[in-house]
Amino acid sequence: MIWTNDDLLTFELGPDKEQLYIHGDAAGLRRLAKLLNELADRADRGELPEGQLRTDNWGGYGLTAETQEPYSECVNNVMIYGWTDRAGSKFQSKW
Repeated sequence: MIWTNDDLLTFELGPDKEQLYIHGDAAGLRRLAKLLNELADRADRGELPEGQLRTDNWGGYGLTAETQEPYSECVNNVMIYGWTDRAGSKFQSKW
């Protein structure tokens, strides 16, 4: 799935690197929700789906590169993994 970066969606680390802030306008948040729902549906079917969001700076799409929080740092690459159960990757044959 290819998106343009016409909307706002940022994942930002706070100055202490202990907190993640997600900023989005309505379109960006809906796009994130759609991606998460698609990954969840595939995990329900027993698949091990992956989703990726990147900034233009990283040659990708889906994330905005401008920070919204003062003193925060944009995350340029977000990988999202879906698992079939709570064990996650611990017992998956894919790894």
